[in-house]
Amino acid sequence: MKRPDLSETTVRRCGLAAVVLAVASVPLAPLNSLARMRTPDGRSDLENPMAAWWAEPAMDAVGPRLLDFADASTVYLTYGKFNLLAVLAVLACAVAALSRRPGRVGRIERWGWRLTLTSLAVMCAGQLVVYWLGVVDEGYLVVLLAMLVGIFGNALLGLGLVRSGFRPRLAAWAVLLNLPLSVALVSVATQATGMWPMMLAWGLIGWSLWRDPARRPARTTVRGTAPVGATRPA
Repeated sequence: MKRPDLSETTVRRCGLAAVVLAVASVPLAPLNSLARMRTPDGRSDLENPMAAWWAEPAMDAVGPRLLDFADASTVYLTYGKFNLLAVLAVLACAVAALSRRPGRVGRIERWGWRLTLTSLAVMCAGQLVVYWLGVVDEGYLVVLLAMLVGIFGNALLGLGLVRSGFRPRLAAWAVLLNLPLSVALVSVATQATGMWPMMLAWGLIGWSLWRDPARRPARTTVRGTAPVGATRPA
């Protein structure tokens, strides 16, 4: 698999972007959820008792400054604009991480990278249409397409990274388990908090790139061993 040719400075910046946006997602994703619950289409989310128990007191706690500075739809779209920035940072981090992978990886990981990068690029287009251009219905179709591709991409990429001994290990497992983790979070809030597993995974990868951008996984291994981050024989 052909790797992108990125400088160490570019790799570090891409990694740092993912870290910053991952940290920002901690408060902004719930705010996006709360803003959606105040829109006509999102009020049904409050009928879910697993979401209502925290959302109703949270709405009272954050007050009008964060949720009532405009009409409900405008507030929702305002917080939603963060999603595009987050996915762009993840896409940049993924490209940077790929640039530090071996030139030859297993078929599973190779297809995982292809589908994951495709899904992130399509997701960026969808988030742009929904939150920045305000074309919600049509934009969601693009987002759903990206999510569908991402389900397969994350499963393959995560499996490939876990099998190859990718570091950080937690990030590889977070990529692999992205779907069940996201479904669990969405069940207690809205789709916005479902981004946390993705941000956790790529935030950790971004941190490793920021700390050590020059490290490139070894192409060969000593029999019976595998260096950190290297691809082990299946």
